[in-house]
This record gives sequence, C-alpha cells and structure tokens, in this order.
Amino acid sequence: MRRDLLDELRRYAAQSVVFHSNLASRLGIRVIDLGCLIMLSTDGPLTPGELATRLGISRGGAITSVIDRLEGAGFVRRSPDDSDRRRVRVEPVAVRAGVAIAPVVGVLGNEFPSDPETLDVVLGFLHTMNTALQASNEQFSRS
Repeated sequence: MRRDLLDELRRYAAQSVVFHSNLASRLGIRVIDLGCLIMLSTDGPLTPGELATRLGISRGGAITSVIDRLEGAGFVRRSPDDSDRRRVRVEPVAVRAGVAIAPVVGVLGNEFPSDPETLDVVLGFLHTMNTALQASNEQFSRS
C-alpha cells in the first residue's frame, strides 16, 4: 500500500510538472515564473528574498529576473514595504494573476472530494507533503 502511494505521488509530480509547463507556455512565461506567481497568489506579498528562498534560487540576479519578467507581463508589481521603506514587497496584480491561476483552480478544483472528512484528510496529507518538500528544497539550495 505504501509503495502504491509512493508510485501515485511520483505520477502526480510528473503530471504536475507537465501541467505547469503547459500553463506557463500558454501564459508566455517560464515555469519558475509560474511557481513564483502561484506562491504570491496563495501566500500574498513577499520580499524578493523570501521568494528566492521559497523558489530555491539566488537572491541576486535570478530572483530579480523572475520578478522583472512577471512585472513586464503585468502579473506582479513591486511596492514599498509598509514596515520598512528600504524593503520592497512583490505582490500579484489581482486581475491579471487571477486570470493566470484560474485554470489551475478550475481544472483541479473540480476533482476535489466533496465530503468534509475526506477533504480534511487530503488537506492534512498535502500540508505534510508540502512541508516536507519545502524542507527538502531548502536543503538542496544550501548544498
């Protein structure tokens, strides 16, 4: 049973990569840009450094390039941080980002289980897996 679960997770991961590649291509952005846009859409405004850490890329030129591309395409904007004017926060442009993310929510959201108990189990599992993946990604970026 655990092996079956691992196999399904691996299939899901592969299909997710293909799905996000196709979506990014359709939007005219790169997959890393789409990952950044999804993070901003789910987590709200973040600093470039926070984005770089979450994406596992360098805090210098790499994250600046991602933000520049997304800003140029109208998906995000930079704004001063209210608590520290020296810092910049990157936030999604609600209408443009919402249109970009809608296919993800629409296609996948239709497949969610409908009963609250199953949703609770799935949500708990995904939270655990996302936490583990984030920790692994942070470890990869340090080595």
